[in-house]
Amino acid sequence: MTVHSAHASPGSRARNSLTSTLIDVLVLFMSNERIEMQARHGEILAEVADMSLKLARKLHQRAMAAETDEEVQAAASAFHRISRSLRQTLALEARLERDSRRDAIEARRLAEEDRRERVKARKAHVGNLGSRLIWTEAERDDVGRLLVDLKRWCDEEAFHEDAFLHGPVEAIIERLKRDLGLASPPPLPVNAETPAEPASPDRWSSA
Repeated sequence: MTVHSAHASPGSRARNSLTSTLIDVLVLFMSNERIEMQARHGEILAEVADMSLKLARKLHQRAMAAETDEEVQAAASAFHRISRSLRQTLALEARLERDSRRDAIEARRLAEEDRRERVKARKAHVGNLGSRLIWTEAERDDVGRLLVDLKRWCDEEAFHEDAFLHGPVEAIIERLKRDLGLASPPPLPVNAETPAEPASPDRWSSA
């Protein structure tokens, strides 16, 4: 039995890889776009807060320098409006910062969840291929032990997530066959001579 018969076709693997790549690019684009928008809004809010603070200071100075009650009341009313606007701007800044942290945490959670699912799917795929190999190539008495070894082997391989996820399945299967003792012996060279069988002793020659 050859390993290739258990694999998806090259065209199918290529389509799956392309689909996964397009999704990753789209998600990355959307994430970067949101990060850029939040950064732009943060800069605008910081500038508005700075202008409001400067204007509030000027209105405070005007109120303190006012000579009539009308001037004091007008400056104080304007100061109150600017102060409220400044507080709202600062509150928006704080909310934007909280949203940015929340989005970053959520993005990491989704990435880790997606990674776990992909590791789980590849473990299942490799496990199915390995199980078929064991049932077709191993001695009957060794099947139970090898199936237990296969599960442990998949767990150990999946621990190294990057290599397990991004390495070719064919290479993983070849390593599995070697580690579990399922690898076929190398073929003899074409020009190798088959060793002659030892001659049977002629039991009649001693007569």
